[in-house]
Amino acid sequence: MPPLRVAFCPHPPVIAPELAGGAAAELDELRRAATDAVRSLADCPAERIVVIGTDDPATDLDSAERVWRPPLSASFRPWGAAVDVPLGTSPNPAAAVVDAVPAPDATSTGASRRLPLSLTVAAWLLARADVDPARTAVEMVAVPAGTPPEQCRRRGRLLAGSAAAGPRSADRPWAALVMGDGSACRGLASPGYQDDRAEPFDDEVAAALAAADPRRLARLDPALAGALRVAGRAAWQVAAGAATAGTEAAGAPNTGAVAGDMADWTGRLTYYAAPYGVAYFVASWDRN
Repeated sequence: MPPLRVAFCPHPPVIAPELAGGAAAELDELRRAATDAVRSLADCPAERIVVIGTDDPATDLDSAERVWRPPLSASFRPWGAAVDVPLGTSPNPAAAVVDAVPAPDATSTGASRRLPLSLTVAAWLLARADVDPARTAVEMVAVPAGTPPEQCRRRGRLLAGSAAAGPRSADRPWAALVMGDGSACRGLASPGYQDDRAEPFDDEVAAALAAADPRRLARLDPALAGALRVAGRAAWQVAAGAATAGTEAAGAPNTGAVAGDMADWTGRLTYYAAPYGVAYFVASWDRN
């Protein structure tokens, strides 16, 4: 079963004001939009929130995705600030550790490694939005950044099946929080320098998010996304698979084609800008 609601948020470390320093106010609009989108997940009837993020760039493509469940603690210390984020734990120094230990039954590699940036920011947003894992279960999944589109969509379909599964029903309501940045090539001072292909790529992502169109996300070119240093492509395409769970046509690995009726979605794009040469999006999808 596709999720009831999907929130899309970016994951720059400077979303935490402590890392932005004197420029913190520049991202106030982004923080508000992202917090509202995440809070809306807890406000819907979902019993579980599945966070989908991209793993660290150094993660081996052959590695299976890593999964965590609270209680855990994330930390922004590797990015330069002593900001620790407990999720499902009491906020005390003993709980605020850098590494998060995956659930024992999770598919995982490198259990002693810290949460990747995408999930660290997700944990920060969940805590900021007052999401209580004791009331709404949380599961966090990190997908290798280079995962091909069809594998991403397949993983999304599997997530939709497992997240909706329960002891009495295969239709347990769930929601998704999808973490990802757009291109990093928007201007001469951007991390990836200026690339004229970046803005059209980001505009296409923004249009797909605004229209709640998983097929457009599924068609994003992984080679172009890699050249533009897009950090969200894999997570977005996992979300596309989840959003079309039960409807994707067999034999169409590269098109995102669907068979029969798709789930009907309503989308809202509440933030799209590239303040530091990196495109950030905030959007919400509701299944009608």
